[in-house]
Amino acid sequence: MIIGTNYRTAIGLFGTLIIMLIGLFSTYPAVRAYESGKNFAKWYIFSFLLFPVALIASFFLQDVRNKSNQEKPETGSQ
Repeated sequence: MIIGTNYRTAIGLFGTLIIMLIGLFSTYPAVRAYESGKNFAKWYIFSFLLFPVALIASFFLQDVRNKSNQEKPETGSQ
């Protein structure tokens, strides 16, 4: 067998693979949140722990940076 005869070894290998894949997939909602002006690290941890919820929530984020730029009146000489 490729993974050996020990079931603990197989569980460890597949468990490590699953954690690595979750870590890889968690970057997508975190990057979408970062592009909207949110903190990347907080969204990465959130999406690592609750990936389906974070993925759905990342589609409904409002862009914070554009709102703050639109609300500020421009000051200039008249």
